[in-house]
Amino acid sequence: MKTKLILASLLAVILSSCSHSSTDDVDLSDGIPTVYMPLTNGNYWDYDVQQVTPGAVNSSLGIDHLFIANDTVISGVTYKKMKTTAMPNGFFSNTLRNNGVKISGSSLVATGTFTLPFPGLTTPIQINLNNFAFFKENASANTEISSTSGTLHQTVSGYPLDIDYTLKSVAQETLASYNSNGVTYPNVKKTRLILNLKITTTSSGITATLLTDQPVLTLNEYFAKNLGNVYTNTLFHYDINASVATSFGIPATISQTEEEFLTTYHLN
Repeated sequence: MKTKLILASLLAVILSSCSHSSTDDVDLSDGIPTVYMPLTNGNYWDYDVQQVTPGAVNSSLGIDHLFIANDTVISGVTYKKMKTTAMPNGFFSNTLRNNGVKISGSSLVATGTFTLPFPGLTTPIQINLNNFAFFKENASANTEISSTSGTLHQTVSGYPLDIDYTLKSVAQETLASYNSNGVTYPNVKKTRLILNLKITTTSSGITATLLTDQPVLTLNEYFAKNLGNVYTNTLFHYDINASVATSFGIPATISQTEEEFLTTYHLN
C-alpha cells in the first residue's frame, strides 16, 4: 500500500490532449504514420498493476482502465483525449490520464506538462512538453528520440532550490516477439523514458548539492504493432546524503519498482 501511494503520487504526467489515427495533421517527414498505438475514439486498454518486492511474489495494486475519450484541438491540431475511470495505480496510465497524444509520422508525441511530486519539495516538479516524442517506430536501437531540459526554482524551508532536469526518450531493441504475463505478442518495440534531476541550493554565495545529477525515474515500455503498450516496468530511485535527507525529513534512499501488464483491450 505504501509503494502504491508513493508511486501513484510521485508519478503523474499531465499532458493535455491526444491525436488522430488518420493522416490528418500528421507530419510524414520521418516516415508513414506509426501503427504501434492505435488512436481511435473508444479504444481502451486494461492493465494489472503490480508492486515488485524482491524475494517475494508480486502483489496486485489494482486494474487501470485507460481509454480514448474524444478529439480535442490544440493550436489548430487535433489530438486525442485519454482518460481513466479512476485514479490510476500505474505509471503508464498516469502518464496519459487527461493528457494528450498524437501521431506524427513514425512517432507518438505528447504536448502539455509533466508533473512529478518529489519527496521534500513543497510543490511538484512541472516540466512543459511540446510535441515530446515518447516513441518512434523507425528509430535505431539506443538512439535518443526526444529530449527536453531546463531549470526550475522553488523555496523549501527558506532555502532557494534550483532543480535541473532532463527528460529524454531512448529507442531500445526491436523484438520479433515478447512474452508478458504468459501472453506472446509479435512485432514489439521497446522504448525507455528517463528523467534526470539535480537539486542545489545557494546561500551566502555558497552552493550546496542536495541531489547529485542522477536518473530518478526510468520506465521501459513495450509497444506491440497494431495494439499499443503491452507491458511497462517503472523504477523510481534516488540516493541523497543522509544528513540532507534528515534535514528535509525524507528517506535517504528510495528504490521502488512497478509492473503493468496488459490484460484486456478493445480497438475500434
